[in-house]
Amino acid sequence: MTASSQFPEILAAFPAACLPDDGWDAMQAAAAAGGDRDAFRRLVERHGPALKRFCRHCLGSAADAEDICQETFVRAWHALPRYRESGQFRPWLWRIALNLCRDHARARQSRQRWLCEWPTDCPPDALCPPHESPDAVAETRAALDLLARGLTLLPEKLRTPLVLSAIEQLPHLEIAAVLGTSVRAVDSRVFRARQRLAKWWQQQA
Repeated sequence: MTASSQFPEILAAFPAACLPDDGWDAMQAAAAAGGDRDAFRRLVERHGPALKRFCRHCLGSAADAEDICQETFVRAWHALPRYRESGQFRPWLWRIALNLCRDHARARQSRQRWLCEWPTDCPPDALCPPHESPDAVAETRAALDLLARGLTLLPEKLRTPLVLSAIEQLPHLEIAAVLGTSVRAVDSRVFRARQRLAKWWQQQA
């Protein structure tokens, strides 16, 4: 199987995300809003890795992603007293990160660099069965590189919901909260993104 023949399998290969307990998040956020730094540290530990991975997808730079992720949590900490508990802590946090990524990209005139580099915390062997051959792992890496290249060609309006859905595996209800739109709009954008990416993918064969 060649790299160009693996769509949409490569998108479906990512391990299922362990979704956070909304009640636990809300409890920790309420405690953090009252000044409990340990509660906030627990939120950082829980959401930090996925948030940093998403920022790296957005910016194509590990160093930039680290900076934006840290800035996201700094802003979240200061905004917590104004945060209204709604069981939607993760979308609220990711919306802060997405806005910071957009600001950073505009400031550097680098929006075309979104998703240009695959995060190293999602290595190809993590997406392969344990007994896969080196050739199979190399094929997976080639497919991931091709996927990253194809994603850069999508407009942000389609690319961001696709990444959040297919790679980060957020429910569409949460994605709608992150993007400030409706679930129906998210459904439509993810569908259109998959269609456009699949068409481009087949042209690479």
